[in-house]
Amino acid sequence: MRSAFAHIDCWIFDLDNTLYPPETELFAQVDQRMGAFIAQYLGVDRHEARRIQKRYFADYGTTLNGLMAQHGLDPQTYLDYVHDIDHSVVPADPALDTALGRLDGRKLVFTNGTVKHAEQVMKRLGITRHFSDIHDIAAGDYQPKPKPAAYERLLARTGIAPRQAAMFEDIGRNLQVPHALGMATVLVRTEHPHPDRGFGLLGDGGEPYVDHVTDDLAGFLARLA
Repeated sequence: MRSAFAHIDCWIFDLDNTLYPPETELFAQVDQRMGAFIAQYLGVDRHEARRIQKRYFADYGTTLNGLMAQHGLDPQTYLDYVHDIDHSVVPADPALDTALGRLDGRKLVFTNGTVKHAEQVMKRLGITRHFSDIHDIAAGDYQPKPKPAAYERLLARTGIAPRQAAMFEDIGRNLQVPHALGMATVLVRTEHPHPDRGFGLLGDGGEPYVDHVTDDLAGFLARLA
């Protein structure tokens, strides 16, 4: 496996449910606050809010993008609300810290969330020092993964050479464009209940655009180093 990554000099990581395990239930907090925001913003009950939330996620890449397209939502108001959560549930991950430290090359986070949210997660994990950049939803002009424009903005802003990059994601469909661009793709898979499981978007690793699959990110990176 190591030889398959010998040419990689840039490591791109999704944030939520990728750098930290879903068992923390951190993103479940975000997921719940999305529904609460929609219920209040659109004046609907929680059941209808949930339906809208997941339909927009499936159709637009993120719930936020659907709210912006359909209702002219100010994105910052939404992002501030949904990321007002308890980050203390994320434990330090010494194994991931060590593995990242031994991995040669540039490392960055590419998230549909915010820089502030990513910084708090990385601080809790104890891995901030390894990352040179966070490319968040605002840096992508609110174009989310898996839209091609999101990846185009990432490449334009960072100067990454796709064929020398690897991308790690917990949502399979977000690896389709990177694979087409020439990146090595890794699906970080879990059996833990996921807020978006059941929508056919997470993937099981058998998709043609998924090159590698792991349920242990730190162990996977350690083997590469």
